[in-house]
Amino acid sequence: MTAKERITTALRNCMPDRVPVTLGLSEMVPVRYFGNDYISFMWKNKIPLWKARVETEHDRFGADSFIHLSPNPSPYDPPTEICNVKETVKTVTYTKIIYTSKGNLSADLFIGRRSPVSFLSHYVKDPESERDKILDLLKHPDSKDLEEITNAYADIGPRAHVGLWIPTPIDWWDEMRGTQAMIMDLLDYPELVTTLFQAYTEYAMSLTDYVLTNTVLDSVGLGGSSTSMSVISPDLHRKYSLVFGKAICRVAHKYDIPVQYHMCGRSRKALPITAEMGVDGFDALESPPTGDVDLAEVKKVFGDRVSLRGNVNSITVMLNGNTADVEKEVMRCMNAAKDGGGYILGVGDQTPYDTPEENLFCFVEAGKRYGVY
Repeated sequence: MTAKERITTALRNCMPDRVPVTLGLSEMVPVRYFGNDYISFMWKNKIPLWKARVETEHDRFGADSFIHLSPNPSPYDPPTEICNVKETVKTVTYTKIIYTSKGNLSADLFIGRRSPVSFLSHYVKDPESERDKILDLLKHPDSKDLEEITNAYADIGPRAHVGLWIPTPIDWWDEMRGTQAMIMDLLDYPELVTTLFQAYTEYAMSLTDYVLTNTVLDSVGLGGSSTSMSVISPDLHRKYSLVFGKAICRVAHKYDIPVQYHMCGRSRKALPITAEMGVDGFDALESPPTGDVDLAEVKKVFGDRVSLRGNVNSITVMLNGNTADVEKEVMRCMNAAKDGGGYILGVGDQTPYDTPEENLFCFVEAGKRYGVY
């Protein structure tokens, strides 16, 4: 099987030729091999992340690459501007302004040579007074620019499983407001948040339908990092994520496209709620101490209906462990979840920037060796 076929089969909770081995890369590790400088990578050269990821994960380390793509803006979306740029050798700061028809939203951002794009201030300062500006962003889902998705999918070919990335309402609001403000908004402005999230859900449903109608993709990934039980409670996850998850699953399953839900950190108490959405897969099932998932227990409870990905600890094993630790952890995960298929070896969250290269190669080698059925 190719990497694409192997991951797709496992994500559908079936048995491929062997367990897929995915490193769980965001931009961190790829940046090391594309200049070792976030400013060059993101600001100057603007290297497509999908390209850096597949060339690092699959071509360099020999893993089964798992990538997500998002559409580019619609020509009818509110225009944006980058201004107030201040560049030094070590940092770049700038302001991004979104010119909505109801007024402007702006955020201040930062990039360092060893730091990815981070918010210094967020777009929404006062959700009550800026409600109409926010809603103006949730238009034109059926006219997004899909050219990059189409071209990237063709260029990636069989090297990777490629999904559409759709943030959950809470993750979308986290980017608009920042984590602390987002959490307080869920508690302080429940009616307003419900209104905004309903609009976002309708927007995301239409966007998913439009993309899946006009492209060829392998899955839909629901971005739920901020729905982690390390951030919010199970009650808030049920209140603000469940309806959204069900809605996106209905759209994706209409096209026979599987849906995988990503939640890092502590996620065990959220899994029953997430399963209720109708998702086909859980990711990333972080193990203690940074997570709380016992992979063998989760396989026993959910393995007959939901595929599983992850559980190798990103920090204690991949970043701070040695190759013996990595091999032992891979064996543990295989023993816990390999039987019957439906398991994708992966880390419990994105692989950290300074993960030793020997640990990365060991992870892939051990995964292939112990993942044979």
